[in-house]
Amino acid sequence: MTEQTEPWRAQEAPIATEDRLMALERQLALVDRVIGLEAEVAQLSVVSSLTPTEQLGAEQQLGRLRTSPAWRIGRVATAPLRIARRVARRGTHA
Repeated sequence: MTEQTEPWRAQEAPIATEDRLMALERQLALVDRVIGLEAEVAQLSVVSSLTPTEQLGAEQQLGRLRTSPAWRIGRVATAPLRIARRVARRGTHA
């Protein structure tokens, strides 16, 4: 056997610039998506808040609903079930 005096050399591996660019594009798309969702949440929270007048109207409507015959009949009809649930909850927490 002959001894080699020069070290073994190979071509350098190509830098995966396409993979890096694709990863950066995916990251940018995710950041863009998060920013869009944050904006949507902010917009929905503004839209869903009631003005004092709207809140008063909703409370009055709820008051009228609770005094309606249908509401009172429903409360009487579901009373045994609500009582049974309350008793069952007390039994599990004791």
